[in-house]
Amino acid sequence: MTSLTHVVPSPSKQQPLAYDPLLDDVGYMTCMTLVLLGNYAQTGHLGGPLAYTPYNVAAHLIGPENGGLRCDYRRPKHPYSDKFMLAAGHSIPTCYALWMIMGQALYRKYQQTGDPRYRVDPQVAMLPIDALGFRRGAGALKTLLHETGLEDHPLFAQAKGRGIRALSGHAESTDVTNDVNGGPSGIGIATAAGKAAFWDVAGAPESPKVIALEGEFALTEGHAQELKTQALALQVGKRLRVMVSDNNAGIDDSLIGGVIAAKFDGYNLVNQWTSYGWNVFTLSNGNDYGEVVAALKAMDEVDPYDRRPIVAIGKTIKGYWPAAVDGKIPGYGNQLVGYPSHPYALKMNSEYFLALAQTFEKHYGLEFEGIRRGPVSDNRERLIQFKTNIDVVMSLLDRNGLGDRLADRLVEIGDTVRDDVKLRISATNDPFLDDRLRVAALPEAPQKLSIRNAISGAEKQVNIALFKKPGEAAGARRAISEIIKWMNYVTDGRFFTVAADLSESINVEHGSLWGHYSPTDNPLGTRLKAPIQEAGNVSTAIGLVSQSASVDPEKFAGVWALSGTYGAFTPLMYTPARVWSQQNQDSKFRVGVLHILTAHSGPETAADARTHFGIFAPQVWKLFPRGQVINLSFWDYNDVAPGYFAAAEIAARDPRVGIITLEVARPDFAVADRSHFADSDLRSAAKGLYVIRDFTPGKPRHGYVIAQGSSSTVNLVKVLPKLEAAGVNVKVIAVISEELFDRQPQAYRDSVLPPEARYDLMVVSTGTRRVWPLRNLGPLTDEYSLTSDFDNGWRSGGLEPDVIAEAQLDPDSILAGVERFANERERRIGDQRKMIG
Repeated sequence: MTSLTHVVPSPSKQQPLAYDPLLDDVGYMTCMTLVLLGNYAQTGHLGGPLAYTPYNVAAHLIGPENGGLRCDYRRPKHPYSDKFMLAAGHSIPTCYALWMIMGQALYRKYQQTGDPRYRVDPQVAMLPIDALGFRRGAGALKTLLHETGLEDHPLFAQAKGRGIRALSGHAESTDVTNDVNGGPSGIGIATAAGKAAFWDVAGAPESPKVIALEGEFALTEGHAQELKTQALALQVGKRLRVMVSDNNAGIDDSLIGGVIAAKFDGYNLVNQWTSYGWNVFTLSNGNDYGEVVAALKAMDEVDPYDRRPIVAIGKTIKGYWPAAVDGKIPGYGNQLVGYPSHPYALKMNSEYFLALAQTFEKHYGLEFEGIRRGPVSDNRERLIQFKTNIDVVMSLLDRNGLGDRLADRLVEIGDTVRDDVKLRISATNDPFLDDRLRVAALPEAPQKLSIRNAISGAEKQVNIALFKKPGEAAGARRAISEIIKWMNYVTDGRFFTVAADLSESINVEHGSLWGHYSPTDNPLGTRLKAPIQEAGNVSTAIGLVSQSASVDPEKFAGVWALSGTYGAFTPLMYTPARVWSQQNQDSKFRVGVLHILTAHSGPETAADARTHFGIFAPQVWKLFPRGQVINLSFWDYNDVAPGYFAAAEIAARDPRVGIITLEVARPDFAVADRSHFADSDLRSAAKGLYVIRDFTPGKPRHGYVIAQGSSSTVNLVKVLPKLEAAGVNVKVIAVISEELFDRQPQAYRDSVLPPEARYDLMVVSTGTRRVWPLRNLGPLTDEYSLTSDFDNGWRSGGLEPDVIAEAQLDPDSILAGVERFANERERRIGDQRKMIG
């Protein structure tokens, strides 16, 4: 075999390793607890989380010396912990159950001894009381015990002071050791390569590593497929370890013999990963602790100079049960396996639930309360039985020293997490707070700067031009590489780009001061090599910015990253970015900022092909909670630096802002001469909106014209002299960013666009009439505005001038449109008065 198709010898062909019997007991407790969660919540999933339980328990408990997680339950978000990713989001009950057992073991030990080594902040720990929060919202949980008269019931004492923790139906990055929002399928796992690459960039030792759990059905998702290329391109090596639960079972069907006909025997999961060049381990039984421990140990022993990532593919049973024998549940009959075991479709205290519970009772010589009396209809009684039986499972921690052994093991593993890991980057300094990145500090003159490579010692000079002189032919896109260069110069190489094989085309290629990144040959490079796979690229960028080396959760010590492509194709990036935005909102520690470059946007790009017609697609970047994204739409080169660094200045200080989008078009128009603008400030884009032409004093006013986009604004500026000659008195405003404008003082906002202006306004935009550049525009805005979809149709393509003319955004069309708007002002205002009347 060649090295590219090398398969690491399968642990299934090796002797399974001996392991601590603690795994068996904690694993069985985990299985029973997660089944109780589904039984009493009557929601969630059954089969999947059971299948993952041996992976989950072994990874958490065998210790880093055996290839398990280096993590500290007491400080689960410590930056130097290994990163555990339950990417298979719906299988989160296995983690909830395990974390409750771990939390209870430490809680119990601390209560007994008072030893601070066992103390976990109640707000950090997951405890048995939190079982009541499974798939319930935080709001409902605040009043749950009060409404049922259980506030002072001793069963629920753990809720005192801390309340009950809401446990989502899918994995969340806020969950104890978990570092991913699991779901939609494939999207969580796709960020793993970026997470691993960050710690290479930071110069970390072999730990932190990433252990990510996923299933074979989710790996059919495009994002997950693209991970295979991403991880190899980044050469993350054994820092990334994906563990696949392969049970041929999805939600509605089997994979082989279902979705894929059984006759197509070439559809082989192992071959799919070897064909991408990964190191592949296989387990004949991924539910056997001996094999799982052997796999984790063997992955850890891979040569660190082998830069291929690792995947372990284990055959598992969806619906696994520790006491099952040959597909049978003793005393009952057939085990519920495969995709029928996916949902928790069993009635409360059903026969199958009883069968599982009875095996647990028999094995440990205990008895659950009330489960043989059928479903519980009264909510108060349900909660009592629910918590009583969770506590029955937890009572095993008081037997045979089990709880003591588990608590000591968690402390032992936790103590391996240290605060003083030596890194290449500073763990205490946030370079994005540097005052040189403030808008006021940006140099207007071209810069020729000397830089030195801290590793190789090489020196060179770099030219940066954040602004250009009026009349130079340079479209807004030409400034993108310059702002990235300035960012990397100031932050010492902490701004990364990953673009879909289009770095040169979309003008990010020259933003890296030291070229392409390689963990071995060029660790200071910030331009990541990437194929044409938008979803995977943005997922890698998300993985990078999701990590921080700062021990202080209030400070950020990491990188920012940009992923870009043609505006028409950026919706492929939206879903990972949406999930990232949710993760950023919930994060208890500072993280980095994701950047989306929607390059070659607008109708101009239809010159390539109608498929590239980027007017509707970029508007997905408006679909976030207001204030959590800053959208920037540039038309002139000299707007880019002040507009971008105004956004960066905000994002570096406001943790709510997790995404910045930059929209630019292709044409190289001449840089605008601002001496003729009403607002001649070179940095006016930083204010979001600025005035190009103000009303002529002493003459009747004909309304407001707001402009956004490249050709639209350039051509509008061209016809201003003709409009003035025709007696048209309009106020023309450039819209760079509504989000930046919202943050300006009220006095400035009212001076530029007073509230009443929104009812006396037209839009000239290369965007669409479906999403306006500003919100709350008046009812007749649509009738008078000029947009690329004026006829609610697609343009036919052609040369750029042809497309712009067809879009009716050429100078003559804009002149006629604005004249009509001005001439019909009295009718417009009158019609609106009639509407109100």
